[in-house]
Amino acid sequence: MTPLLLALFLAQSGTSPAEARALFHEGVEAYGRDDPSGAEASFRKLLEHGVGGADLNYNLGTACLAQGKLGDAVLYLERARRQGGGPDVDANLAIARGRVVDQVVGGTGDEGVVTRLVAATSSDTAALFFLLPWCVGFLLLVAGRFLRVARRAAVSGWLLVLASLPAGALLVAHFVVHETVHEAVVIARTLPVRETPDPSSKVAFELHGGTAVRLLASSGPFVRLRLPNGLEGWAEEHDLTQITEDAPL
Repeated sequence: MTPLLLALFLAQSGTSPAEARALFHEGVEAYGRDDPSGAEASFRKLLEHGVGGADLNYNLGTACLAQGKLGDAVLYLERARRQGGGPDVDANLAIARGRVVDQVVGGTGDEGVVTRLVAATSSDTAALFFLLPWCVGFLLLVAGRFLRVARRAAVSGWLLVLASLPAGALLVAHFVVHETVHEAVVIARTLPVRETPDPSSKVAFELHGGTAVRLLASSGPFVRLRLPNGLEGWAEEHDLTQITEDAPL
């Protein structure tokens, strides 16, 4: 595991920068001496203290993958991908998905272009490509208006503002999908999916760790889920974890 640059030391976490750095390096060293379980324990301590980010999710997902914990591996690597990702994240996520028992085929394609585009991009990247040209363009416009600089600066400002609009639209799409689309990963090794939200209901089919699903509704301890091929059923919520952590169903 290659140590990545850390942006772990967040003001809102209950861990000091020194403690967070020590825990992260403890996890990296454990993985380096072929102790993925110890690495996972260190990385989870950081999560428990409110530390997050793509680097931590990547390393935690990789440690879980090394232990065959496909549900956790897919979950954390997918979170890392959506937070910016990179070639290492994509490679390990592809390995994890390739090992999942349920290789669902026959997708209906009813997600829509916007949902698929959001799934394939990062909100952080969209924000960067929107804010950077917009802010620079706005400053150039202000400079052209109040500082009487060359007209070329004002033209450049308008071009930059206009260039930021597609990324702004993508950022809005991320927000809308975040609020309306709820995706989860099966964490349990085997998940019975029932016909109704009742523990005595007939099992319609089974899913296995690492399978990604869409959550549609909830009823008590059960959630209604849908597979990419359109198959639906009810499962106990504690056996799944939403990819987006703060998205209530």
